[in-house]
Amino acid sequence: MTLQQLRDFLSVMEHGSFRAAARFSGVSQAGLTHSLKALETSLGTALMIRNGRGVQLTPAGDRLRQRALLIDAEATRATNELGGQEGVLRIGFSPTPSALLLPKVVPLFRSRFPRSELRLMGGLFEKLLPAVRTGQLDFAVISLPDAGINPGMRSQVLMKAEMAVVARRDHPLRAAWRLDELAGQEWILMGPAGAPGGTVIRFFQECGLPRPHVAVVCDSFTQVTSLLAGSDYLALMPRLVLESNLLGQSIVEIKIREQARGYDVALIQRSEVPLVPAAMALAAMLTSCARSVGQVAPPVETSAQVAPRLQLT
Repeated sequence: MTLQQLRDFLSVMEHGSFRAAARFSGVSQAGLTHSLKALETSLGTALMIRNGRGVQLTPAGDRLRQRALLIDAEATRATNELGGQEGVLRIGFSPTPSALLLPKVVPLFRSRFPRSELRLMGGLFEKLLPAVRTGQLDFAVISLPDAGINPGMRSQVLMKAEMAVVARRDHPLRAAWRLDELAGQEWILMGPAGAPGGTVIRFFQECGLPRPHVAVVCDSFTQVTSLLAGSDYLALMPRLVLESNLLGQSIVEIKIREQARGYDVALIQRSEVPLVPAAMALAAMLTSCARSVGQVAPPVETSAQVAPRLQLT
């Protein structure tokens, strides 16, 4: 088994077929097929099955994929470090830190590390946490779920997100002051129930009210803002995002007396893998920016395993 064979395997899976992978990589389809056959022979098992829709992983191929992603990421990282290159940083951001931190931090980082390329992946923790675990991301800044993080991961809380009920400025219930007055309305969630963006479900439960009606589940503030502005939907959003005017002038808070539980926004990385210098510098900038934004918690680290402290100097 060679690194190139693993990369060929990942390329076929990423592009969905041998033909597409060969075209993207600039190699012959026959050469790619030979590489994958040699990998399967060395492992003594079939990794994928060709069908009319492309390729499908076998159970062994699915297990190898997770390892191959990690091996590929670490090989690239080692090449950059030992070759003295600043290289590519792959960082994940959920919507709240994307909106609050990225515009302030990226220009500063680029001024200090002009040779580093930043590749940003957006999404919710369900997407970003596995990408950190498999080495596809150097780290992620995400909203933490109630269940916490996986073994082998380390988190540093950057800020606390307090929640507010929001709606369009001329919503017919904009003067409501109790949650039960909003019980019959339809709600927008930022992520599934039980996730940080789905805390409105827990909010109703804790207040002894029936489960709210969910109209739609979104994964970006742009989607939420558009839906709120053009409908009578309600949403539970981080108050700091609202106060920073990131939802626009047409979206306002409905100031009910009950207060929903918020969530932590944290920097997540693998415990056993140190950050490269450029990534460490970016993490430090994000930590400093989070403290200056407003609702910030003192740095707190949690880990599913004993690990050395994350150095952000």
